[in-house]
Amino acid sequence: MSYDIYIGEAVLESSADKEEFFCRWAVKGHSEKQAPSFKGDELTGKGNSRHPGYIQWGDFCRRNNLYEFFFDEDDGLMREHPGCFPLKQEHLEVLEAALKELEKKDSRPAGLDERYIKDYIAQIPEGEETHSYDKVRLIWLVYWVNWALENCKHPAIANH
Repeated sequence: MSYDIYIGEAVLESSADKEEFFCRWAVKGHSEKQAPSFKGDELTGKGNSRHPGYIQWGDFCRRNNLYEFFFDEDDGLMREHPGCFPLKQEHLEVLEAALKELEKKDSRPAGLDERYIKDYIAQIPEGEETHSYDKVRLIWLVYWVNWALENCKHPAIANH
């Protein structure tokens, strides 16, 4: 199982067919030519969505001191699943600080280890990875939160 995380313009989705009534806030898929992309990360490409496994995303958040930022039951940006929450400048600042902190302690480039790209089930011993996938995620988060704040009337993060 995985999250489907989207960052961009919050839109209201609804349906009133005879079988199901619903109304919810969501963020649609979008891409930008100048968005960051990384070899081996073709699913995300230059898009505003990521689809990490629950365990992988939780581990990433813990490693980068972002667990409460995303999952705090009162304020977390992913406190509900599914859910959609507004983005603010302070969110961007937290993510930029997390990226800066990671860059200080990890000199590896952002990306996926070549061994993993060749064999997605490769077991690479901890500490022997040639690239940092946490940097990929943080660069993606910073880019898209910044993009949403600059380009959207209702900037938001949604997880479906």
